[in-house]
Amino acid sequence: MVIEGSHEVEKQDGNVEFAAYTSRFAFPSEESGSRSPLYYSFNAGGIHFLMLGGYTAYTKSSDQYRWLERDLANVNREVTPWLVGVWNQPWYSTYKVHYKTAECMRVAMEELLYNYGVDIVFNGHVHAYEWSNRINNYTLDPCGPVHITVGNGGNREKMAIKHADDPGNCPHPSTARDNYMGGLCAHNFTSGPAAGKFCWDQQPEYSAYRETSLGHGILEVKSKTHALWTWYQNQEMDKAGDQIYIVRQPDRCPVQPNGH
Repeated sequence: MVIEGSHEVEKQDGNVEFAAYTSRFAFPSEESGSRSPLYYSFNAGGIHFLMLGGYTAYTKSSDQYRWLERDLANVNREVTPWLVGVWNQPWYSTYKVHYKTAECMRVAMEELLYNYGVDIVFNGHVHAYEWSNRINNYTLDPCGPVHITVGNGGNREKMAIKHADDPGNCPHPSTARDNYMGGLCAHNFTSGPAAGKFCWDQQPEYSAYRETSLGHGILEVKSKTHALWTWYQNQEMDKAGDQIYIVRQPDRCPVQPNGH
């Protein structure tokens, strides 16, 4: 299953965007109540996947947001206890490239996803590997999702190496713009160790592990409460480069039918 990224935003004859993306793949949009192949959902292996579009309107007045509200309200956590979000640009990345460029999407959608108890988020876009502690609104939260960036398949842009928290690497806030949706929502941190600054001075506490290597990952759902995430370095396929258990705590983080 696929979701659009920045390389799929191409204008072809008639000024049509996403023509190749929508022509080459099939999407369960209609089955999931979506009117667009740019966002949809499906169930697999005890997981309800939310495939969200960062290159189409995502504000609270948008069709995508209203669809997401309906979709989340209909999720049966007895059938699919795991809730996983997938979209291209990461909300929580500590690399200099694309730093905070998806902040407008985060501001618009994070509270809704948190209220419904999303467990894991997968992203790409930044060509490196990184995963976070459970987090919500830049604050460590045992009920927030684990964000995993697996943008390290490799392409002509090469790998992301520089971190925004390294000396001299903090980008200017004007660069943190969603160039596709026209938004500029990134500001200095207002609290915590980075208060008053645009970047941290060291690896942020929410960033649990990061590495610049080519790789891919496999998610295995073991039970209603335990899932195993394994990341492999492509050059060492016979052994795991990183492995963690992600644990749900439904008793500690109850999700009511209305999401609150």
